[in-house]
Amino acid sequence: MTSTLTPLTDFSDRLSPMVVKELRQGLRTRVFGSTMLFMHVLLILITLITGSAQNTDETRWMLDGLSTLVLCLVMPFRVSNALAEEVKMNTLDMLMLTRLSCSRIVFGKWASVALQSALIALSLMPYIVARYVFGGMDVMLELSMLALKWILGIVFAAVLVLLSTMKQAWLRMIIIFVPLFFGGFGVIGFLVASTTGKTFFTDSLSLSSWLLAAAATVIASVWAIFACLSMAASRISAPSAPLAGLKRVVHATCLLVLLLIYGITSQEAFLVAAIVVLAVLSLDVMTEPLNFVPSAYVPWFKRGALGRLGLPLLSPGWASGFWLTSLLVSLTLLFTFMVSGVRDLPYFVLVCCTIYLMTALIQILPTRHADDLLPIFIGTFCVVYLLAGMLSGLGIFMAKSSNQPPWLLVLLPPTALIGSSQVSAGTDREHFLRIGMLCGAVWPLLMAFLSLRAWSKLRPVRAAAERMAL
Repeated sequence: MTSTLTPLTDFSDRLSPMVVKELRQGLRTRVFGSTMLFMHVLLILITLITGSAQNTDETRWMLDGLSTLVLCLVMPFRVSNALAEEVKMNTLDMLMLTRLSCSRIVFGKWASVALQSALIALSLMPYIVARYVFGGMDVMLELSMLALKWILGIVFAAVLVLLSTMKQAWLRMIIIFVPLFFGGFGVIGFLVASTTGKTFFTDSLSLSSWLLAAAATVIASVWAIFACLSMAASRISAPSAPLAGLKRVVHATCLLVLLLIYGITSQEAFLVAAIVVLAVLSLDVMTEPLNFVPSAYVPWFKRGALGRLGLPLLSPGWASGFWLTSLLVSLTLLFTFMVSGVRDLPYFVLVCCTIYLMTALIQILPTRHADDLLPIFIGTFCVVYLLAGMLSGLGIFMAKSSNQPPWLLVLLPPTALIGSSQVSAGTDREHFLRIGMLCGAVWPLLMAFLSLRAWSKLRPVRAAAERMAL
């Protein structure tokens, strides 16, 4: 009598092989095992202390702080060097030979940490029940806070996956640790609020408001994860297989939906969210290098007239990205004008002109020949705002000594933003902002000229792509 024995597998074949590979490697590392063991030993001690204490609020910050540290910092930092190691060891080409796309590779790196974080979050459930038994804590509040920490952790992991595409390790450390240092005060406030129970998820919110807030948090997190992972995938993908079209369509759709909701409800929160989407889109498209591979443009010609219409806006490269951002900026200005008038328009225009100032400098200086424009854009951003702060301080000092408005600051958009706060409200401030917008309009006009010149340079590439499509 014979029986067929089926092999035992730890993961289903339906899962992505990249996710299985990264998850198997992550679970076997000493970092994950030691983190899990050390965390649970401390949690057992904290739970025993909490059970014997008369007031559990005195020890609540220990568990909250430990879970926040593990879910929001320790686990996400495991992917801080994920793609940089692949590039350094020249293993990306070997992975692509297995017919794994860049999107699946990036998603596998992130999904591994997200699933490990979910495993740790699920292992914290018994301690939440123990705190409820010992101290009468609100179970829904504790579960909501745990879910929020997990969501923040996986969003931060997606940001670190994006930053790991940079070759400069020192620049990655600066970008990570400087905001983390200043944001540490916010984390402390978050822990204090969670200890006292005065958080976003409080009993003062009705059930409908709580569900709406939870849905908004999930939607915003999904968009942020998509934005970071898609940008990371496009940065390591081959020029012949660009991902610009999908990214830009998703971001533009999100922006238009937010603007429509803002136009209907007149809630400024939706306008702020739309501006955030526009800022991320601008950072993505304005740092894409020009693509001179004809096969990258073939899909647009295969889609017929609709593809030809989308080619100047959705094709890869910063030249088309400028026209897409200009169109979306115009739509944002239109909705803002229809809802709130001209009150906030000058400030928004000056912010947009500041972005075009930085991108124009990148394309004018020798940095235009660089293969990776994202680190250069970040460095230009820091230098421009450092110089703007110094010039603004000097201009404001000279203006106060002469009892005149700081007219010198209208020459540059970032200094005009700072100088407008030193001008008294009324006709003087409106005149100051009007002149600042006129001076700042030089930069988008310059970017338009540079984009047209770059677009004409790509004409032979598009012609070759059209012949290939036929």
